Amino acid sequence: MYNKLANATLKIVCGNSSGSGFHFCDKQIIVTNFHVIKEALYDNSIILRAYTENHEEYKLKLLYYSDEMNYDFAILHSIDSVSEERCVLRPKLQDRVPRGTDIIFSGYPHGIDHLLVHNAIVSGYPNEKAFYIDGSVNGGNSGGPIIDISDFSVIGIVTQRRFLGSSELNSISAESNKLIEHCKSIAGRGSVSIMGIDFNSLTNMIGRSFAVSNAIIEANANSGIGIGFNIKYVAEKYKDIYRILGSSA
Repeated sequence: MYNKLANATLKIVCGNSSGSGFHFCDKQIIVTNFHVIKEALYDNSIILRAYTENHEEYKLKLLYYSDEMNYDFAILHSIDSVSEERCVLRPKLQDRVPRGTDIIFSGYPHGIDHLLVHNAIVSGYPNEKAFYIDGSVNGGNSGGPIIDISDFSVIGIVTQRRFLGSSELNSISAESNKLIEHCKSIAGRGSVSIMGIDFNSLTNMIGRSFAVSNAIIEANANSGIGIGFNIKYVAEKYKDIYRILGSSA
């Protein structure tokens, strides 16, 4: 089962960011989170790509997306022919995934090139469209499949992770970015030195130090709680796409 899931999972690369994805209903169709690929909507030079664990590469085109503030998914189509050996996942449609469901999920945490598969359990509900995952969800897992162990159906998409202090960290990150941009804007206008200390350079160094520290903290923060979005929203939209474009999408 674990190897079968690995064979359905891909690393999705969009510019300088990456996440996870999976074959859905058709081997040419690949699903991920919208927030993984949204940069491509604003930069036409970015080519979306998917990679298998065996380093096969597929170029992708976007068929449909739901904004990250809504259901946060994207349905993609592989421009390249996908290997026949790839595993295709099929959905289980249910209004609410039962608490206590034993699950496995897969992806590329932290953007590494190694595909990892995890055991977990559905533990609760943040809202009507999502469920909590009691498991090791990290940045980079976004877009990966969540599988019901009982019948190997896909029931959700790994979409978020929870860690304490995330809002405070985001606030500090925003202030650090403002400080760095301010230093860039005044570069070349002269500097203030007191007792041999260049305060423009010092301020810039502090801003960059905070930015690096925040990135490290965020990358490694893990409370062991993640959030999955119900797959039914993807399945409903896929039906519309299938009807319009046919089985080849």
